[in-house]
Amino acid sequence: MKIIDDTLLTQVADEAKASPRLRMNYNFHQSLDDKCHRFLNALEPGTVIPVHHHPDKAETFVILKGKVRVTTYDDRGLIRESCVICHEGGRYGVDIPQDVWHGLECLEPAVLLECKAGPFVEHEVDGILNVKPTKDIYLAGGCFWGTEHYFKQIRGVAVTEVGFANGHTENPTYKEVYTDTTGYAETVFVRYYPDEVSLDFLLRMFFKAIDPTSLNKQGHDEGTRYRTGIYYLDPEDLPTIEKVYASEQEKYSEPLAVEKLPLQNFHTAEEYHQDYLDKNPDGYCHLPSSLFEFARKAKEDDTTAGTANIPKGS
Repeated sequence: MKIIDDTLLTQVADEAKASPRLRMNYNFHQSLDDKCHRFLNALEPGTVIPVHHHPDKAETFVILKGKVRVTTYDDRGLIRESCVICHEGGRYGVDIPQDVWHGLECLEPAVLLECKAGPFVEHEVDGILNVKPTKDIYLAGGCFWGTEHYFKQIRGVAVTEVGFANGHTENPTYKEVYTDTTGYAETVFVRYYPDEVSLDFLLRMFFKAIDPTSLNKQGHDEGTRYRTGIYYLDPEDLPTIEKVYASEQEKYSEPLAVEKLPLQNFHTAEEYHQDYLDKNPDGYCHLPSSLFEFARKAKEDDTTAGTANIPKGS
């Protein structure tokens, strides 16, 4: 019997770092008589496993170390579901039914256990899917429960996820961030389809959900964890951010308290925080329900989107 221990995990991780593909497999079962085959996959950050499917096999991924995003797609290349598996977030694995398109993206150095029904067969992947392009932005707008629910309503937003951004500790928990000693802000990761919704529009919608002149306070929530911010990965997004920021500043006599910075780090919050208001429709939210309705109806080409008379977020 082959045992997964720290020595083996270290071995496959070291081999992944030395590999030009930044990926390494360790096959537990070489026999074609096995009813299930298992691999250790060591992945380095930035490694992407293209979207594919297995026509005759279900598959399970279990995270052993690090952090990996697993995303499933429909036949048109649109995202069906996306989740991060990691020990800190409390979601350790994900099941992929047979014939479902899926891809993986390594976010932190990771070791992943991959299990498939049936014996190992070379070249069993049936096709690679061309997926619809997406872009990412990270937005801190106070309590992330309401902010995530708000952005989920906007047409063209494919994935949202709550977490903690731009702090200075490793693997922060919600309780640690709540102390305001970690430097993190409650933040929503937004992955969107740029051919359906522009960053300009998303940022204008963001400013509708916050009081941009309030420092470290949104609604009844107060503390540095509730500061507002726009955190970007792509430097090419900065001109758009600056343009929208300057436009919003013209509406106020005092300076905006919204940070606009490169993303330094982002840690997924615990599973019970994800989609919180879907799980708890009567749960606490600092945003008015009318704002969610506005977001559902808002359109990229709606000329009233910048001036509509709706309740402010805070």
